[in-house]
Amino acid sequence: MVACALLFRGLRVTSFRTVLLAAEQALIDADVYCGHGYDSPHDEAVALVLAAARLPGTTGTEILERPWPLEAQQRLDAFLRQRTEQRLPTAYIIGQAWLGPLLFKADARALIPRSPIMGFIADAFEPWWQGGAPDHIIDVCCGGGSLGLLAAWTFPDTHVSLLDIDTAALALAEENRHLHGLSNVALHLGDLLTPVMGQKADIILANPPYVDATDMASLPSEYHHEPRLALEAGVDGLNLVHRLLLQAADVLTADGVLFLEVGNSWPALEQAYPEQIFTWLSPDVGGHGVCVLYGSEIAAMKQRAEQWVQRL
Repeated sequence: MVACALLFRGLRVTSFRTVLLAAEQALIDADVYCGHGYDSPHDEAVALVLAAARLPGTTGTEILERPWPLEAQQRLDAFLRQRTEQRLPTAYIIGQAWLGPLLFKADARALIPRSPIMGFIADAFEPWWQGGAPDHIIDVCCGGGSLGLLAAWTFPDTHVSLLDIDTAALALAEENRHLHGLSNVALHLGDLLTPVMGQKADIILANPPYVDATDMASLPSEYHHEPRLALEAGVDGLNLVHRLLLQAADVLTADGVLFLEVGNSWPALEQAYPEQIFTWLSPDVGGHGVCVLYGSEIAAMKQRAEQWVQRL
């Protein structure tokens, strides 16, 4: 039994503060890995305690000295066992995750929302996109849809396409679309950009599988609860990226922008396309390995991408 369950031995009443501190210490003692939208055991403990008490995740510090509801303790003990013993990520335990200002349903059908591309959506894609509200935004490998739905919420008059090859992930994306009541969104099942070939887009948001073989072999246990299909991408992590670039050359407008996340595979991308000078961004939150490519640049990379695809 986790440490938090010991709080009520000899105690009639305790506070949210006491329970929170005990939950945080249980996470620290278990050496959990924080990499799914939470920066620390403290932040995860807050989320788990509030969910166990059935309070909104936006609840503030005003509750800290309030009595802890005893009926919430069994739920919290179960949550902590899932987190510390099974290494289940907190977002999957509580069934939700924030990305920017929006809360999304989260479960094992898709990766937990955490992409640093979210910050560029919040900035209306400036300074890289200067065309006002885009006509068409594509979120490829959308998973649960968080990036594309955040873009649709930010640009209510823009048509947004969510694309994924996984029917389960796309079903979760539809649930999230319905959750936020976004009518400017269409969902498409298919391989990368195949469902929209023949169309044009101003913005493509791409957080494809990009984990290379070395990183896959050393991922913390928490990541093994996420769909392997959404993570694994070959020896150098670029199997899907090459194909995506080849397709994007025909879909993205010349002055359109691809926001591409490749994480630790960024050196491999530079080596694969030595003629291209990549613009690597510095996200405010969430990670690294995000670049921007204009449609005209991708068109110039098409022949090289074709050669890589032929080798796959």
